[in-house]
Amino acid sequence: MTQIILRKDNVLSILYLLLIVFLVFNTGVYSDDFTHIFLKRNMGFSELILPSKWWIVAPVEHYLLNVWYCFLDIDNLILLELLKTFYIIISFFFISRFFLIFLGLHHSYMISFLILFFPSHEATTYFYLGLYQTLNFALYAYAFYLVYNNRILLGSICSVLAAFVCYSSVGFAIALFSFFVMDRKYKKAAVMIVPCLFYIIHYIYFTKINPITDSQQIPLDLNICSIVKQFVLQVVTFIDSTLGPSMWYKIYYSFSNLSLISVLLAISLMVVFYKKHMKSENKEISCKYDFKLIVTFSIIILVGFGNYSITGHYPQLCFGLGSRTTFYGSILLSYLIIQCPVSNKIKTGVFAVLLFSVLGISGHWKSWNIQQQEVISNIQKNKLLNEYQDNKVIYVSGNQYSKYGPISHIEFLSESWVTDTVFKLALKEEISAVPINKRYVYENGYLFDRKDNSKYEIADYINIYDSENNKLFKLDVGSINSYIDSMPPENRHWIQLLSKDNYLRKIVLFLMPRLEYML
Repeated sequence: MTQIILRKDNVLSILYLLLIVFLVFNTGVYSDDFTHIFLKRNMGFSELILPSKWWIVAPVEHYLLNVWYCFLDIDNLILLELLKTFYIIISFFFISRFFLIFLGLHHSYMISFLILFFPSHEATTYFYLGLYQTLNFALYAYAFYLVYNNRILLGSICSVLAAFVCYSSVGFAIALFSFFVMDRKYKKAAVMIVPCLFYIIHYIYFTKINPITDSQQIPLDLNICSIVKQFVLQVVTFIDSTLGPSMWYKIYYSFSNLSLISVLLAISLMVVFYKKHMKSENKEISCKYDFKLIVTFSIIILVGFGNYSITGHYPQLCFGLGSRTTFYGSILLSYLIIQCPVSNKIKTGVFAVLLFSVLGISGHWKSWNIQQQEVISNIQKNKLLNEYQDNKVIYVSGNQYSKYGPISHIEFLSESWVTDTVFKLALKEEISAVPINKRYVYENGYLFDRKDNSKYEIADYINIYDSENNKLFKLDVGSINSYIDSMPPENRHWIQLLSKDNYLRKIVLFLMPRLEYML
């Protein structure tokens, strides 16, 4: 009988493993991934082993993610796809070990899966460099599991690794420390928090006392008023991104990205999950909330709000690579959804909607990856680009973001460092390229970027590469603003779809004035 149960558990594990592989593999590289591939290919061995600058404050992230860029090339990304898939699988099983302390296998797997693939934050799953938050929580969850089961030495090692992933570790450490304190297990609580305290000292030393890196996570002009405003913004945008219009936009338009294979897969999985749920219902711990877990996960959210309030750069967003900010909240929400004391039919229905959405979102990333690779191939094969001799910067239009309904979603050629790196990887390193889009304006001999306040001096004409039509051409300065006006709008948030004088726009600008270029 025991062998039959184990066999069924193994089947469930394999089912989730195959689902994760299907969702993650072949979702591509994005944004800073291109930059790091370019930087690492000429980097010395010593720099990879002993990181400097930013990576010295995120050493475990460096060894888990950053060093592997040196083995990648823009035309050969199989290693990155394998690593990304492997890390998500490991994270899934680490997180599920944590929940097995409190729940049965079926519910533990469902919650762990939903945390990793919650529709609001796919940038922590499909964006390779964004995996640091996923791995951070997974390592802490596994450290907690080991310590809870009195495997103190291994748990301590895992806690140290988790603490030194990056600055996002603080929230997880404080929360899991608090759980053990509530449980009156103070020695185990110390294992969770002490490594994090050493990391905080490490971070402050290398960013403030002996600043090797120019990290801007703690602004110089920090004050109570700005922190309060940013905290309010965090709360409001969190509600929007996880429960409000942004989340519903995300789910609604994810369905339009479903393929026939995804639909059939989702239906098959829901039949299996429903039957599994029915059979395991009487064996598992009844569906009720654990107060200490709710407090723990709430602390993660609040500390996350505090972190982002201090930096002042990251509202809770549901779209783009900035969606990784909502990862903290997905932990509590996933737990509340799966453990909600409602009928199996209702719970299965909610999980089905989320599963369809997850499959649609994965399909969107895969489609955009194919589009990116086609654009890169066009750049590599374009005769005029290969013969380019002009010392002028090339301005690149088109393919700035993927289109997710009316929303501009995943970044590609929208930022200068990414556009320049893509061209250098695809062509000669001597060629420089920057994007041109709606946030630019030509005035008094300069092309201004209203987002970062940079400017480029222009004389006579500019060279534009239209990535949509694979064409390189000259544009006289007198026609620059007309060309920019002819571009389609890039709506990064549903608020941009509202009228200009809408009160919501005014509230956003009051809380974050730097977004004026968008609104």
